[in-house]
Amino acid sequence: MSTERRTPIHRSRLENGLVVFLREDHSAPVASFWVFYRVGSRNELPGSTGISHWVEHMQFKGTPSVAKGQIFRDISRNGGTLNALTSNDWTAYFETLPADRINLSLAIESDRMTNSLFDPDETESERTVILSERQGSENQPVYLLAEEVIGAAFRSHPYRHMVIGHEADLRSITRDDLFAHYRRFYSPANAFVVAVGDFDADDMLERISLSFGQIPAGEATVAKPPDEPRQLAERRIILRRPAPTAYLRMAYKVPEARHADTAALLVADAILSGGKGMGLAGGGAMGRSSRLYRRLVTGGLARSVGSDIGLHIDPYLFVIGSSALPGIEPARMEEAVEDELVRLAADGPSETELARAIKQVRAQYVYSAEGVTNQAFWIGLMEIVDRFDRADDLVGELSAVTTDDVQRVASLYFQPERRTVGWLVPTIDGGGTKSDLADAAAFRLWGLKGPVDNRRSSQSFERRQLLLGGANLTQVRPGDPAVSVRLRVAAGALGDPEGKEGLAVLAARSMLRGTAHRTFEEINEFTDSRGASISVDAGRHATVVSVRCLREDLEPMLALAAEVLREPTFPGPEVEQVRREQLTGIHEADQDTRATADRLMRRSIFAPPHPLGRRVSGDHDSVLNISQEDLIAWHVTRFGPNLLTIAAVGGLDSADETAELVESAFDGWNATGEATGEAPPIPSFAESTPIREEIAGKSQADIAIGLPLISRLDPAYYALDSANLILGRLGLMGRLGATVRDAQGLAYYAFSGIEPGREGSVWVARAGVDPANVDRAVNSILRELHRLIDNPVSDEELADAKSYLTGSLPLALETNDGVVATLLNIEYYGLGLDFLDRYPALIKALTMDDLQTAAKQYLHPEAVSIAIAGPPQ
Repeated sequence: MSTERRTPIHRSRLENGLVVFLREDHSAPVASFWVFYRVGSRNELPGSTGISHWVEHMQFKGTPSVAKGQIFRDISRNGGTLNALTSNDWTAYFETLPADRINLSLAIESDRMTNSLFDPDETESERTVILSERQGSENQPVYLLAEEVIGAAFRSHPYRHMVIGHEADLRSITRDDLFAHYRRFYSPANAFVVAVGDFDADDMLERISLSFGQIPAGEATVAKPPDEPRQLAERRIILRRPAPTAYLRMAYKVPEARHADTAALLVADAILSGGKGMGLAGGGAMGRSSRLYRRLVTGGLARSVGSDIGLHIDPYLFVIGSSALPGIEPARMEEAVEDELVRLAADGPSETELARAIKQVRAQYVYSAEGVTNQAFWIGLMEIVDRFDRADDLVGELSAVTTDDVQRVASLYFQPERRTVGWLVPTIDGGGTKSDLADAAAFRLWGLKGPVDNRRSSQSFERRQLLLGGANLTQVRPGDPAVSVRLRVAAGALGDPEGKEGLAVLAARSMLRGTAHRTFEEINEFTDSRGASISVDAGRHATVVSVRCLREDLEPMLALAAEVLREPTFPGPEVEQVRREQLTGIHEADQDTRATADRLMRRSIFAPPHPLGRRVSGDHDSVLNISQEDLIAWHVTRFGPNLLTIAAVGGLDSADETAELVESAFDGWNATGEATGEAPPIPSFAESTPIREEIAGKSQADIAIGLPLISRLDPAYYALDSANLILGRLGLMGRLGATVRDAQGLAYYAFSGIEPGREGSVWVARAGVDPANVDRAVNSILRELHRLIDNPVSDEELADAKSYLTGSLPLALETNDGVVATLLNIEYYGLGLDFLDRYPALIKALTMDDLQTAAKQYLHPEAVSIAIAGPPQ
């Protein structure tokens, strides 16, 4: 398996002790710069849990030379992305920027390593934000179960505390506590730098030395947490609280990451539930042929199941978790898991299983190399938990694992006396799982600035009209060992018949359950044995098949994708299994505050029978009303090559050869699909009354405020999108973040966005707040909306918005998946392959008057739909 995209890691040490790791990657004109500190919840004492995470928040509150919020503005206007992360073992800060702007990152990180202010007023404001963050976590039943299981699994070691900390500690920690923690752990002696990207390593080292070399060394962290006593007996937790279904969590004690058994445990993990992405990213979901998936999901016990081995400095946990289907008790899931673990320990894996698992983890290793941000994180993580060069060496260790190795670690570590078992038993409905709405809490700024480099520009996009009727879009990336493909058919949920809402989703998810040539099990074995992934899902306008594979497997994976699209058989028992999973997902969403607020808001804007007001997955009764015959008829009517668009990006030989592979895969498909079509006209705005829904067992309330807008194709869209960028996205979630979150401390997240559409778009503002602050937060959001309409944006805001929107496309086009999504959007909206070259001029021409005119014409505060979901009052 090729890993030629990875170049050597250069290690250096400055005179003040700061260690620097550099890797050149010239695949895109982008660089990612990270500073890791060797401090996390592992270093916290009783009474100060959560302090490391809180210090991370305070690092954005300013220094003597950088005002609060300035970091976000500077990164935005330079077209970058940033984030900060705290874990058990480390805290890290990063910026990913166009490579010629990376000096900005060096200036930011060298400044806040020693100069952060920790203003007392800012400390108190952030206390409310962090408490809101904890409340948001508590809204998820799985989080509460994890907290109880981890707390029981560890009796002495600080790993027993969640990174965010206990509420009582968060209320009592002082500004001086935070500042002392900062002074103790933030220094060159306790930190290291990782940079990966389009630079010369010697030149980058010189720049880092100039920025960081004068900082006093400080003292390295030497205090070791108390050793965890040997666990002698099984521990059990039963958590009874409102939740939509039952959950199981089993945690087994395993060694630290540097231990020789880690590679075998990673392979065992893949055998049990599939290969996982490494670092921040990786390939798609794998493991539908794995032991736990077959036993629990295919076996009708669980909607989902997974396992994970945490890579930590000290011994940690191998965790197995599952969510039950309706009516299934945790005991039945536990019995099935235990049986599989006993069988693995007694008999070991077969040679076929082992080969499949190793192929998956090695493939995930390759996929994780896409993007300099993930490469830098992976190097840093390995340095924290072991040594930096294991970031490259681990793949060799994985390849050397044998069946005997897996059997040995399974029999050694998967013993009852090493485990802590947790059940979450539902009382009344409540809880909910994390919705698939965007998590605005992560401070990610996907910005665009500067000229587009031709290594990733639209000049390398190619389009072929296929003989079978569809379009094939490609970008060839020579030397890339992986390929991403998406196949889009214009058959979506807008076409669901009344009373059978959820049909498109049920059909899409059932298409993988069997074809004219393969069973579901055979499909899973086919993909897992190649370290590849394939999924099918439906949205409002289309059904999409997503494929991720190594380039040597492109031809067979394209053939499989074509088979799934052309010849699904919708076998009855498999359809019923998918139906149960879909119904469970609907029930969970109904008990999730964020998903519920969003659903209520959309229904208020698009009153029945408007299809945009319907949930794509349907509701309980409508999904039950769908027959196998309905699914077959849907496929016969809606699917055909005339509605097909394919985008493929990565290590392709050429656009022509890729088109030939596609033509071959779909040869003989003579169907003519009936396009879903567009939604009816979006209704004009009208005043509405706020809608509230109470859900038991919650700590935080979620707010959704929405308004219908113009089409993405309307010429005024660019001005409106730019105005909203200033309102709710730019920097730390725009003006909304600056007021609702930062100044007033009312919410952990508050942002707004425009969801584009051909028939019309939707403006949505969201916030997660303490229930006592709901009305204040709503009023603050509406005040900011009025301010945007009544007053022109400032020259600086307009300039920053233009910088954010018009360039730095290398960041957006850094990964194969990012380019695939861009190509499909360009085709869907008919923008033309030169759109990325024309886009900067469209944005550059915008004026303050354009933005204010668009805001006045289309954003109407008096007509927004407001929905709130939270705990009973």
